[in-house]
Amino acid sequence: MKLNKIFFFVGVLTLLVACKETPPYINLTPSNISTDTTYLIQQIPAPQASTVLIEDFTGVRCPNCPDAQVEAKNLIANNPERVHVLTIHPLNLLNSLTKPLSVDIGDEVSSKYDFRTQAGKEIFSLIGITNALPKGAVNRKLFSGETERAIDYQKWAANVNAELLRTTPVNIDLNCYFTPKDSIAIDLTLTYTEALTDSNYFTVAVIENDLKDVQERKTSGPVILDTAYMHEHVLRAVVTDFYGDLLKAPLVKGRVFRKLLLYKVDPTWNKNNLKIVAFVHGNTTIKNVLHSRETDIQ
Repeated sequence: MKLNKIFFFVGVLTLLVACKETPPYINLTPSNISTDTTYLIQQIPAPQASTVLIEDFTGVRCPNCPDAQVEAKNLIANNPERVHVLTIHPLNLLNSLTKPLSVDIGDEVSSKYDFRTQAGKEIFSLIGITNALPKGAVNRKLFSGETERAIDYQKWAANVNAELLRTTPVNIDLNCYFTPKDSIAIDLTLTYTEALTDSNYFTVAVIENDLKDVQERKTSGPVILDTAYMHEHVLRAVVTDFYGDLLKAPLVKGRVFRKLLLYKVDPTWNKNNLKIVAFVHGNTTIKNVLHSRETDIQ
């Protein structure tokens, strides 16, 4: 594994000095360094099996939200490696459902974590959530008969199954490593197996699993405070722009984008429980997700 890491970082340095087809794109977020290259190949690979991204909007004061997490867990189990989940706690939105508990404001217990993020707030606004949780977007698609892209979790399964039947025009290959200085090195390759005319963007996110903290839960009786609740797939950060980074070349068949990113790990996160999710999608008007990938960090 150490040898693989050495090859990876040599590859990073090589790309920094040798890629000439398009100017390097620099994401100016202070904790994030990104460089990219793009080129064309003649031998087109077979399309990967399609995947589905669920963005589960939730809150620790939402008693019904654990039911949505159960549904997400079941969909992942029934479709291994083909369903990916971002559990999103939007910052300073729907605070009656999302704000951490605190004894200082009269709650029985205090939350250990504040799962809310600015990235979550921006995605929440992009998807267009109203005033109810839990809600979830399935590939950010506006399905027939729906007025919003974020739908009740009871509707996820049918729409996930429908999305799994479609084909994807872009393959995603994703490899991630921890650097000696506690950053995540993200090696992302996007290969187009079909030509597209609309602009595409890519987003890379950091999620964390197995976070034990208080959560309101409904029971057959009164709502309880579950202090041993395990929060899964929690969105910790978005490495790219919140709305994604533009793919800056014509999306013709055989187009390849190679993205190399570094992201500094927050010292409060458990490195053993982190994963990276990457997905390709339309712009803020054509929002649909075309394909996604999730991977461990080596």
